Amino acid sequence: MFVVLRYVEPEKKRLARNRQKKLLERSAPAAYPTLNGLPFYTLDVLNDKGGINWDSVCKKCGRYASRIVAPRCLCLPDSGILKRFLPSFSAAHFIFNTALETIKAMTVPPDRFSVTVTDRTAAVSSKICSLLPYSSVVRVITANPERYSSACAEAFDRFGASLIIRSSYEPLRKPDVVICCDGCATSAMSSAAVFSAKHGSFGALRFCGSGMELSERYREIIPPDIEAVDFCSAVTELCGSSEYRNSSFSEIETSCRECAHLSPDKCLECYCCGAYLERALRK
Repeated sequence: MFVVLRYVEPEKKRLARNRQKKLLERSAPAAYPTLNGLPFYTLDVLNDKGGINWDSVCKKCGRYASRIVAPRCLCLPDSGILKRFLPSFSAAHFIFNTALETIKAMTVPPDRFSVTVTDRTAAVSSKICSLLPYSSVVRVITANPERYSSACAEAFDRFGASLIIRSSYEPLRKPDVVICCDGCATSAMSSAAVFSAKHGSFGALRFCGSGMELSERYREIIPPDIEAVDFCSAVTELCGSSEYRNSSFSEIETSCRECAHLSPDKCLECYCCGAYLERALRK
């Protein structure tokens, strides 16, 4: 469970502003259910001439004062009580889903490229087998190989395939699509196509995911100055809801400048067929 702080602009007229201030001072956090998890709360905060009454905010948030989702432009006080929620594992699911959808959309034979998933904490071990129909080689870079034992068994039983588990990344001769679920891109990936939730400098072709589409049921509740990714991550991690666990980033920025007008799957298709690297080597 967590609290969404909704910034409220003060009324312009004095009487309306005073009435607004009194109403918000007496207001309590409002609870909203998630689809299949714990509820979350919203709390309207007023930033008048005296600033936000953070002491009041702390009291109202109570036990959830350390689980705050707020506009990124809003600075929370450095008091040690109010703390902004920082996602830990949800981004791994979002970038994996984004890469999987892009790979699915390609028309490249599975034996033409490999897929490497960097997942040090084994956050997406339950999803890894969904890649097997689309690539004949699937590698996993992880510090927790034991947490991939079930996935290895599933890969063999369902697909007659073997997952390749490694502790560090090594380049391959064929085009390699790297899904950085843990954000650990390295210089060894200089010839790979790299999917990440962070902008980086490693990779011959780079895809950076951002933005999320809120469910219609939340669009009137969550103001536009709240990053949808922050909210969806909180619903996933703090409410235990699965409604966004299979969601993808709504925007994919690519480093390709040769065909930036095309969709990400076409850019990736070009890379997997070797045309992208050939053009890069000719320059």
